[in-house]
Amino acid sequence: MLIQGNYRWDETTEILILGYGLSGAVAAVTAHDLGTRVILVEKQSAETHCTASSVAMGVFLSPSNIERAIEYMTALCQVGSQPGLSWTDADTIKAWVAYTSQNKDWLTRLGGNIKYFSNAAEFPQLPGADSMELWKYQGNGFRMMKFMYDQVASRKIDVRYQTSAVRLLADNTGRVMGVKVTSCRGSTPREVNIRATRAVILCTGGFEENEAMKLQYLRVYPMYFTGGTGNTGDGIRMAQEVGADLWHMNCVAARLCAKFADISLGVFIDFSGGGWSQRSMKTEKERAPAGFIIVDRYGRRYMTEELKPHAAAYECGWFDSHKLEYPRVPSYHIFDQRRVKFGPLAQRSSGPTGPHQLYKWSWDNLTELRKGWIVKGDTVAELAANLDMPPENLTNSIDTWNRYCQAGRDAEFGRSPLELVPLDEPPFFAIKLFPGGSNTQGGPRRNGRAQVLNPFGEPISGLYAAGECGSVFGMLYPAGGGNLAECIAFGRIAAENAVKESYHKV
Repeated sequence: MLIQGNYRWDETTEILILGYGLSGAVAAVTAHDLGTRVILVEKQSAETHCTASSVAMGVFLSPSNIERAIEYMTALCQVGSQPGLSWTDADTIKAWVAYTSQNKDWLTRLGGNIKYFSNAAEFPQLPGADSMELWKYQGNGFRMMKFMYDQVASRKIDVRYQTSAVRLLADNTGRVMGVKVTSCRGSTPREVNIRATRAVILCTGGFEENEAMKLQYLRVYPMYFTGGTGNTGDGIRMAQEVGADLWHMNCVAARLCAKFADISLGVFIDFSGGGWSQRSMKTEKERAPAGFIIVDRYGRRYMTEELKPHAAAYECGWFDSHKLEYPRVPSYHIFDQRRVKFGPLAQRSSGPTGPHQLYKWSWDNLTELRKGWIVKGDTVAELAANLDMPPENLTNSIDTWNRYCQAGRDAEFGRSPLELVPLDEPPFFAIKLFPGGSNTQGGPRRNGRAQVLNPFGEPISGLYAAGECGSVFGMLYPAGGGNLAECIAFGRIAAENAVKESYHKV
């Protein structure tokens, strides 16, 4: 045991990485390949390890044009702001673009099995949107993570499962020197101080599974997420203790998702059936297999259900200041027998019902119907009664929708003609929906070198962050695959800069 400053050091490494998701794996591989000693700690066990990336589709951004991508991200980060302000600074945007544009080449050099997926910016009306090129790891996020685990294992990088980071340890100048961890790998838990002679990299994800933090920081509560079960905000709190500024704490990849009693995570719904919404990302001009609408607690339709996948939760989270309630929380996915015939209502491409199979959804949806997760009514009025909502409101919403379908035009919300499929095949069904998504975006503020900053914009020496622990995305999310893209990019940025830190002898 070494004593230095106020700490007793049980172990020493050069780079210490907290969290073994995609950004942690990328950072570990990068730091190792640059010739430094790495320890990677993960609080979950090897057997139960579930990350936000492993339940993702495996799609990631790799922009096709740097200048256009900077233009798009700059415009995106100014939405909801005002002149002179931005969710994210220009230097960090440029770093994100420079490195994400190399993502496909970096994975290919490692031997990753990827192919082009689509060009599908979330907000095509913004300048530079045409640069948002999506690529996909063949299979899904689970296979991508397996590939990265194999990369880490082949390099014999020291991975410590069942080891929870407790505190960042800094010297009297504020430089982060190492981390206090609790190891549960033996018969009894023990505290260990690990010295990092170059830097610590936070790859601990967001706070999707921390109810107190969600209540305090997010725009609406409750919110549910499909991301990793271990994301409880640990890295955020540790960074705060050593003086980190925070950003994007009220921002999420803002989708709608369901939440069921037997599943710890949120669940994405395949609204139209047959994975149609995912296929439409490839601009296939085919008609939706089945119709649906989304209504509030009172049975009133309130949105175009084309669902900007990562912004819909903002519409859902409207607060009624007269009734002192969120009338759209929960909302309801309303559909008929036509949709039931098109297979599982839960998405099979991502989330806990995806390839990770944390829950295996029945093909005919009958198991979930018996559990009460799906509510049924032989008539619209009966469905409304079972949902405890005014039957006249739900009847009016469905009748109006069916008239729009017959006319070929959604006069109220302008939904695509491809989705104008009537609700006229009883029985009728509903699934409760909540605001949420894949992950929270907030955490310690970082710069374009992935250095964690204090409230004065100064780097905290020896501390870096990557991935969803303080994502560069603000209110809006650029496109499908944005999070995986950031993990691959900032995992590399953090490692490349961390290894340049002055070696502090012990």
